[in-house]
Amino acid sequence: MSQTSPLGVSWQGSLRDLANIVQQIRRMRAFGRLSLRNTERLSIAHLYFRAGNVVHIVGNRGDARSILGEIREWGHAFLRFDRGVITADVTVDSEYEKHLDDVLMHLHQHGLVVLPYPPRVIDSNIIAAHEARQLIAPWEWQVLVEGTHRVSLAVAHLVGPQEALTVLRDILDDCSSAFPAFASLQIASSGYLQIVERSQLDHMSREILLEGFTALIATCQYFCSPIIGEKEAHRLIIHALQDIGPTLVNLGVFQVDNQLLSSRS
Repeated sequence: MSQTSPLGVSWQGSLRDLANIVQQIRRMRAFGRLSLRNTERLSIAHLYFRAGNVVHIVGNRGDARSILGEIREWGHAFLRFDRGVITADVTVDSEYEKHLDDVLMHLHQHGLVVLPYPPRVIDSNIIAAHEARQLIAPWEWQVLVEGTHRVSLAVAHLVGPQEALTVLRDILDDCSSAFPAFASLQIASSGYLQIVERSQLDHMSREILLEGFTALIATCQYFCSPIIGEKEAHRLIIHALQDIGPTLVNLGVFQVDNQLLSSRS
């Protein structure tokens, strides 16, 4: 819910809305203060944003890193973002944008925060051109990396960890021929994606990278199909993705095939 105040527009919500509010602040390059209150812990945190970037974090639980660390453990909160409430203090840098995204991802994985959907309506051709060149947002990247890890575990369940690593590396090599940016990635022994060289990724549009991850997950499913059957392979991927499955569906990276699931084969 939004309300008009003498200082501009304030957005209010619960902890569940945190990722959506942060995304709106970033997309609108807003100036203001995001206040988070947890009445159970008698704790409060203020995140100050300048042009969509967090520049100052204060609260009653230590320094900026400690404050974000505590928010990770919250189960509920009241949020309010007041546009136009600014500070001259600049005490955190871009590193804390990643810390904030880590907090959002952690809370999402515990079912406490809903990750926002990608914007579906674009208001002008200028914004459309900007969005077309937009890089993957940090929270989107984390979901894609986590999705790849979970799919790798599903493949490992079928063929064993060592064989799965070989298969996944071969699949990633195949994807690199169609999506050159994937040459900058590698599968670590843990099954997670690692960035070897960032330069190509920094010039690839969000759309192209999403297409690449779509191909990566689909190819993993195709690999499993001859082993356990097409329907069971699809079920395996759905089960592996678990709570991030709906987010990947909304990103367009994965689709649930209800027709296949309802078939008798």
